[in-house]
Amino acid sequence: MGKRKRRKYYNGPDLTSDVELYPGDIFELTVDKITESGEGIAYINNNIPILILGAIEGEKLRVKVLRKYPEKFICSIEEILSASNYRKLPECEYFGKCTGCQWQHIDYKFQLKLKKIRLENEIKNYKNISHVDISETIPSNKEFNYRNHARFTAFREDNNTNLGYVNMYSRKFVKIDKCMIMNGKINNFLGNIQNKLSDVTQVSIRTAINNDSYIIQPKLDLDSSGIFSGQKYYDEKIRNTNFRVAGASFFQVNVEQLSNAVDEIKEFLQLSGDEIIVDAYSGVGVFSILLSSYVKHVYGIEESYSAIEDAKYNAKNIKNIEFIMGKTEDVLLNWNKDIDYLLLDPPRIGCHKNVLEAVRKLKPRKTIILSCEPKFFARDLSILCKNNLFNVEKIVPLDMFPQTKHTEIIAYLSLNEKDL
Repeated sequence: MGKRKRRKYYNGPDLTSDVELYPGDIFELTVDKITESGEGIAYINNNIPILILGAIEGEKLRVKVLRKYPEKFICSIEEILSASNYRKLPECEYFGKCTGCQWQHIDYKFQLKLKKIRLENEIKNYKNISHVDISETIPSNKEFNYRNHARFTAFREDNNTNLGYVNMYSRKFVKIDKCMIMNGKINNFLGNIQNKLSDVTQVSIRTAINNDSYIIQPKLDLDSSGIFSGQKYYDEKIRNTNFRVAGASFFQVNVEQLSNAVDEIKEFLQLSGDEIIVDAYSGVGVFSILLSSYVKHVYGIEESYSAIEDAKYNAKNIKNIEFIMGKTEDVLLNWNKDIDYLLLDPPRIGCHKNVLEAVRKLKPRKTIILSCEPKFFARDLSILCKNNLFNVEKIVPLDMFPQTKHTEIIAYLSLNEKDL
């Protein structure tokens, strides 16, 4: 599941004060590589970083300074002097302005490679797992129009309230009439409510992919247009199973890839029907419910009240599921029931240290970790595998987020035979 990280503020030495470069200045450089945050990077004057928006490694560019910070420069591309073979024309007119996508200018096959490389680089930071091979990134069937959730900023200008995004570098508002990574239903709603709002700062639109259900929040004065808002829930169907999702509950944004993740997990677990599974950070119960018919019993652990209520509703006709409300780090530390297999799907910031301690004590025969942040994924995996307690059977990047730097990761662990 996802969760925003707190922004970190630089408090180190001033690296750029003696560099005669200022906003508006133009100069040439060659891009060294692509960073974990998705920009190109080059270095000047004893390794002072220059971050270039929309750049690809190896390109020779003429760039303009946008921002000068104590620790770095932020630049935009003025002219491409020598383009990468992986460069393509972005399909979205707002690319580079809204900054929601980082990689629309990169060929999709190379995007998949970059996501694997990012994961490999994080894994190499830990000696005990640095030898593990990473599978090729599983592509998304949809490179665009895959997202089921949009959160737009509302900005009042010239007596109109426009919807759009805020550029993460300039902090300027960018009006958006169509977002290429949102599904068509979201863009239709956006077109119908643009310029028709007042007294609102944000608008969230979530739509089902496999039916006509949707939720628009907050409550807006749109009833005369036939568009309803302020709903508490919407419904989605995954693998012929209905799931209710509250406005406050987390749900994966790429439903087709979520279904692929279920296939991957089932294949690894090779379930016989006698297993007891714990689904930690279980959300609205997708994995718990879709695996329940293949096992003896499933326990789902979730701290969000709205998500646990959704999960109980979604599983109301299933007898072998029990959902437990609480923090995973608290529940697992006090676990006194049998457990064969464990599924960990923590927020972006990774597992609490007490979760990792509990897993090492409980020693499930098989453990699956899902993550959307390679840095914290590698850290948690290294801790779990300390002293060879678990063997890493496979690590699979799964592209839930085409055109962006983000990826989903699934790791498959088995308990070392000497600890069985």
